[in-house]
Amino acid sequence: MPSKYDIHTDFAKFPVFTFKFSAPIVWLMNLLIRVTRWLGKRTFDLATENHTLSSADGSRFNVMVMTPHTLQRPAPVLLYYHGGGFALSYASNHLASCERYANEAHCVVVFVDYRLAPQHPFPCAFDDCYAALQWVVNESDSLGIDPSKIAVGGDSAGGALAAGVAQKARDEQLVTLCGQLLIYPVLDNSCSTPSATDFVDVPLWNAISNRRMWEMYLSRYAREATPPYAAPGHGDLRNLPLCYVETAEFDPLRDEGLNYIAALRAENTEVVVNETRRTIHGYDGNAKSSIAIQSMQERIQFLQKAFAPSSD
Repeated sequence: MPSKYDIHTDFAKFPVFTFKFSAPIVWLMNLLIRVTRWLGKRTFDLATENHTLSSADGSRFNVMVMTPHTLQRPAPVLLYYHGGGFALSYASNHLASCERYANEAHCVVVFVDYRLAPQHPFPCAFDDCYAALQWVVNESDSLGIDPSKIAVGGDSAGGALAAGVAQKARDEQLVTLCGQLLIYPVLDNSCSTPSATDFVDVPLWNAISNRRMWEMYLSRYAREATPPYAAPGHGDLRNLPLCYVETAEFDPLRDEGLNYIAALRAENTEVVVNETRRTIHGYDGNAKSSIAIQSMQERIQFLQKAFAPSSD
């Protein structure tokens, strides 16, 4: 760990490396992730159902519906979009977190296994994520969902997908969401903030990897082009739902998260902020850290707030 960063000892052993988004490396990383998931053979303390859905272009993708055993219906729902630079599959810790969101925020979680870049660059993953929201809205009765208590959420690249879905849902008047849970979200493809330029040697996720991710994800578009909903920090931030934004101090994405908070507040959107200190991107991979434990509690409290009965 570079000594110039005051990173907490809980995260000091995370490696410093720069990720290359070549197809062979992404394939190998996803193989390792899937093997790790399989070896874990996770057993859930809730009911799970798998569904295959259709995206805008007719492609198929899967969702897992996670439901607490004693949940009363109609129930709130969180659509969750995992992180991984738009290219990596979900890890065991994503499922563990969603199990906690379901059981402790007393909601259904729809976990979206969207298509991955570089084979499927933007808008594939985004279209899958939006199609999952459309499915939840259209099937709310059969799913036992309260359509007035639908939230979206995600970490890192999943945060970009959640924030973009929230903007499109507003634009198309699909549904009025009750909240968006954004955990160290990807928001700005310009990569021009101080943290996105300076943090070239921080652990796990650095500024160089971040730029490469955007080049890979937006490979169908000119460098100066930002397609709608791809980078939510450049979107229309009016009339968006209650929002939670979590940032990490030594994360290239830190400043775009802080900018997003300020921009939402300028539009009179209520924002719950969790600026974690001495942390790095993906710090909650060490789930036993007291900092990660506190952040999980704050996320669950936010969901409880978003799902609380309206005072109107």
